[in-house]
Amino acid sequence: MAIVALTGMPAAGKGEVAAVAQQRGWAVHRIGDLVWEETERQGLELAPSSVGTVANGEREEHGYGVWAERSLPRIDALRTDGKYVLIDGMRGEEELAVFRAAYGDTLVTVAVLASPETRLARVQQRGRVDDGDATAFQARDQRELGWSLAETIAAADETLENEGSLGQLREDADELLERLESL
Repeated sequence: MAIVALTGMPAAGKGEVAAVAQQRGWAVHRIGDLVWEETERQGLELAPSSVGTVANGEREEHGYGVWAERSLPRIDALRTDGKYVLIDGMRGEEELAVFRAAYGDTLVTVAVLASPETRLARVQQRGRVDDGDATAFQARDQRELGWSLAETIAAADETLENEGSLGQLREDADELLERLESL
């Protein structure tokens, strides 16, 4: 049974792919939820700067695979239900290494791709707490690229282009997930 790890730049469409997976009955673990929980645990506001500081600070203190390592118990709990599992938000080569070590050949990586212009427009429309303005968007891109996100995207087993409509992404994601269910 395949475990799918989604990667991609912020606002590329990973959350929409995760929503399609949930509609198909998959269990979904969003790595960003761990970051948000840790941000709140530290008594900080869920704002772009504090979420980014916590995400980066934990990586620097505990290693760049820390969020993947902290995800494993939750992912394993989801797997016990016999469902397909989608990991939303893999951010770098060390996270990929943690997941590969844990799940071996059952892990399939999928990169969701969209241009910076398309992603910024989406950020400005969706208004999520960790998005911020154009300056915060660019700072987040640079921070996440520093975690080897580009290399993780380039190494993905599968890709989903997301420059078109939301409907097209959902259709493409549904087709891909259906195919992965047969592995």
